[in-house]
Amino acid sequence: MSKSSLIRWAGIAAMLGGVLLIVSVVAVAFRPEGCIGSECDLPGKSHREWSALAPFFIAALSLIATGMVGLVTRAWTSDRFGRLGRIGQDSSLVGVALLGMGGAIQEIYFGGDFPLMPGFVIPGVLALVVGFLLLGIAILRASVLPRWAAWLLITGALAMLGFNDQNGLVLMAAPLGIAWVAAGYALYATQNKEE
Repeated sequence: MSKSSLIRWAGIAAMLGGVLLIVSVVAVAFRPEGCIGSECDLPGKSHREWSALAPFFIAALSLIATGMVGLVTRAWTSDRFGRLGRIGQDSSLVGVALLGMGGAIQEIYFGGDFPLMPGFVIPGVLALVVGFLLLGIAILRASVLPRWAAWLLITGALAMLGFNDQNGLVLMAAPLGIAWVAAGYALYATQNKEE
């Protein structure tokens, strides 16, 4: 597969991953709210049940990671990606891996009630926020996508700071999904223009 084909397919993957992320978090938002912190020790309180949607969330993360590979491949050709971009790339991949592994472990081995899930979610989301923020800045500096697409990645990453899957704040992941739809479209469209 040629580099240009990889980048085009990565753009499509990013768009699909973004849409799937948006659909997943909206679906989770319609589930009954769960408990947070010490509130979970009270009788009758439990975490939000959304294990049936975990495969969609894992698929969204995988597609976004694929889109990120195409975006990074495109950025490397500009020679302006730099250390900031590499750190963002690595941090993002760690975040995707932590969230994907935590979700898979919860679904496969614990039937949706993995007690150590916060140990995967909190560092995973933080690694994603830092990674996508740095990646967005590096993409902005490298000028490999339109500025608006890089700014959407930065904004989507910052919105994730408010993310909590146990209440309505689960929708704070939607801007990140929108950002990846936009970045995927920009990646796909700009790659087609260059050929």
